[in-house]
Amino acid sequence: MLDPNCIFCKIIKGEIPSQKYYEDDNFLAIFDISPISEGHFVLFSKNHYANVGEMPKEEWQKICSLARDLAEKHIKEIKADGYNLLINQGEAAQSGIAHRPHIHVVPRYFKDGIKIDPRG
Repeated sequence: MLDPNCIFCKIIKGEIPSQKYYEDDNFLAIFDISPISEGHFVLFSKNHYANVGEMPKEEWQKICSLARDLAEKHIKEIKADGYNLLINQGEAAQSGIAHRPHIHVVPRYFKDGIKIDPRG
């Protein structure tokens, strides 16, 4: 089910252009338009959910496994030194998209200067 007001649903329908990294029948990965680092992409389900809690457990497990597999493949392709998998759920967690659970895959490089510290 797609939501006509959801930016990711519009991307799936081709109403908003995107640069795809990966696509299958259930999931889509696109390069982020405001990347944290070179090669940063976002992975999401083609099913619309308002939040992570709505996503069926089996589908959640698949997207997490796929995110790991794509991240491992991608860092080899672009010769990154590592990666972060980021999930922002809700406005308080700085989620920029009000709908759609999604996982950011952020390639990391030694001395890239990016600070992601959960302690503040």
